[in-house]
Amino acid sequence: LAEAVDDTAGRLRAARRPVLIGGVELFRAGAERDFQLLAEKLGAPVLSTVLAKGVFPMDHPLHMGIYVGPKSPPDIAKRVANADLVLSLGSQRTDLNLGAAGPQIKAERSVWATAHRVEISHHQYTEVELGDFVAGLAKTRLPRRSTRVRYLDNLKRPARRDRRRPLSINDMLVEVDAFLAEAGDMHVVAESGDMLFGGLEVRNPGRGLYFAQGYYASMGFAIPAAMGAQIGTGLRPLVLCGDGGFQMTGPEIAHAPRHGLSPIVVLVNNGGWGIFRPVTPRKDLLSIPDWPYAELAQGWGGMGAVAETAEELANALRAARQLDTFALVECRVPQDDLSPLGRRY
Repeated sequence: LAEAVDDTAGRLRAARRPVLIGGVELFRAGAERDFQLLAEKLGAPVLSTVLAKGVFPMDHPLHMGIYVGPKSPPDIAKRVANADLVLSLGSQRTDLNLGAAGPQIKAERSVWATAHRVEISHHQYTEVELGDFVAGLAKTRLPRRSTRVRYLDNLKRPARRDRRRPLSINDMLVEVDAFLAEAGDMHVVAESGDMLFGGLEVRNPGRGLYFAQGYYASMGFAIPAAMGAQIGTGLRPLVLCGDGGFQMTGPEIAHAPRHGLSPIVVLVNNGGWGIFRPVTPRKDLLSIPDWPYAELAQGWGGMGAVAETAEELANALRAARQLDTFALVECRVPQDDLSPLGRRY
């Protein structure tokens, strides 16, 4: 441990353009606080991975965004490529984390620390626990860089006059992002499918956590997870869910009134399994029945609304925020539409 910390600290002192990447194993090691202390000590930009959105406060001035290999926002990919040292802590080298590509970071300019091992350049320190390693770095004397960090994502912000045009998933995510910034402490729960990618673009500030079934990407996660999160923490969740995922387990929302739960569900209705449309020749297998989602929500004791423009979505979210019951906003989008990151994948 001491040798690994010493070696890494020496490289950090020599680095002029370091970047930190936080991964899911920081959660598992209980090392989020030490990771934040280390970032603040260095003054370096911080990226989190697909599996670890929220491991670093999303509204922190050093948070630059989500790193997804070559699928990252171009300026993030460029910043990582130009870094003279990438310190990756708790990040697994999986296809989802790396943008379905091999690592884009050269070994000789990197430190990869995972649960029981630290890899520095082309050599390894074994039997080093991640939590101990991060804590050791956070306590070490290190130089502070004066770095101006700008948060980056893949979204395109429409002009105000365009908020009455037919709704796209991009514009839906922009409205959700604005709503969360105003609402404050809310969890965000993303369903697997395109919302797993789309949800990476939104930020929930304050005490809200971000939940997604990112490792196995199993559909049917979001509605039950959101209800459990509210029972466990008391914070209200916002759910990003596709119509396909909702038809698996979405009717669980009918239990919300008797438990006093109030999730706000933003449901993307694109008429089927949208995430698979670009990659399968059997389009006939991807259609699903067109449920009256908003009417079902009303029948189950909640608020139901339909949004076909960004303006209608913003109004529905504001109305939902005033209620103490659950709400479902059905966002009708074109069948071939995807989130910006989903489209790049």
